[in-house]
Amino acid sequence: MKQKVLFFDIDGTLIWSYGGIQEIPQGVKKELKRLKEQGHKLFICSGRPKAMLDQKWWDGTFDGYVLNNGGYVEIDGKSIYENRMDYELCLKTANMLEELHCDYMIATANHLYIDPSYKELYNFFVQNGHFKDLFTTKFDRNEVLKRAIKIEANVTNNDREKIENYIKNDFGYVINFDEHGSDNAFEFYSPTISKATGIQKVLDYYHLDQDDTYAFGDGENDLEMIEFCRVGVAMGNACDLLKAKANIVCKSIVDDGLEDVLKILFSE
Repeated sequence: MKQKVLFFDIDGTLIWSYGGIQEIPQGVKKELKRLKEQGHKLFICSGRPKAMLDQKWWDGTFDGYVLNNGGYVEIDGKSIYENRMDYELCLKTANMLEELHCDYMIATANHLYIDPSYKELYNFFVQNGHFKDLFTTKFDRNEVLKRAIKIEANVTNNDREKIENYIKNDFGYVINFDEHGSDNAFEFYSPTISKATGIQKVLDYYHLDQDDTYAFGDGENDLEMIEFCRVGVAMGNACDLLKAKANIVCKSIVDDGLEDVLKILFSE
C-alpha cells in the first residue's frame, strides 16, 4: 500500500477521559506500531498547544503533531509551520479581555503564559491533572503577544454578548466549544488557521496529497480534518454533526472501535 498519513484527535479518540480510558489501549498501540512498520506516518491533530501534551505523547509513536488547531506543525522534532496572530489584533484582544476582567492565557509554539492573578483559569488546569509548571507566569506580555498563536479565555455570560459583538465586528473568527467542561471557553486565533491548513503543511512536507490522508475524531473541532481528509472516521461517541460528515462511523474507543477500524482500513 502506498504511504498514507493518519491524523488522530486525542481525547475521545485515542483516549477517552469521560469513558475511563486514560491511556491508549494496548490493541490500538499494536495497530499503530504495525502501521509505522508498514511505512505510514502517524500524527496527533489537536486543538491543544504543545505545552499541554503530556510526555506520554512524545514516546516515538507519532511522527509529528498538528497543534493549536493547525497553527503549529512539528515533524520529527522540527517545527515546519507556525501561524502567529496579527500582533495589533492580538494586543487589542488582550486589552479587551482585561477590560472585561476575563481570565485568559496565551499559547505560543512551545509555551503557555498566564498572569498569576487569573486564578480560576489557572486552577482549572492544575486541578484537572496538569502540573503546576504547565504555565509561565513571569513574562513580558507584549513580547509574548508578538509570538502568540492563540489566546484562550474564560468568559462569563455577562460578557458573552460583548465579546461576540467584538468578534463579529473586529476579529472574524472564533471557536466556542465545550473543551473546559463549560460553555465559557473562547479561543481567539488567526482566521487562516484550521486543522485542514495544518494537515496541508504535512502533505507538502512529504510531497503527498489529500488522497493519502485519514482522519479520526469525535468533536466539532475535528470537522475540518474529517472533511478535508480522503477518509474521515468519526468515533462512536462522536457528536452527531461529525458523524453526519464522516465517511465511516466506528465504535467508541471503549468498545475497541479504533483498533477494529484500523485493522479494516489497513488490512495486510
